[in-house]
Amino acid sequence: MAFITPMVINVLGFKINTMDNGAVANMGSVQFIDQFVSYKRNQAFGEQNGDLSPVGIPTAAIFDPDGNDSSSVKNSVV
Repeated sequence: MAFITPMVINVLGFKINTMDNGAVANMGSVQFIDQFVSYKRNQAFGEQNGDLSPVGIPTAAIFDPDGNDSSSVKNSVV
């Protein structure tokens, strides 16, 4: 059994308590050109991302009627 504990990062006086999914902490200039992010999240006690997320001890019911979590498409000319 593995337990994942929250991570705390201290960098020269900057404290990062939590980082989101796919997050990046940069200490310099950064440019993201033509970046597209789309995902579905359920935020409550704990975190469940998308359909069919494994739950150890279910404490609530999740009604998710859509068949697809994200049908968005990235179109770009870059």
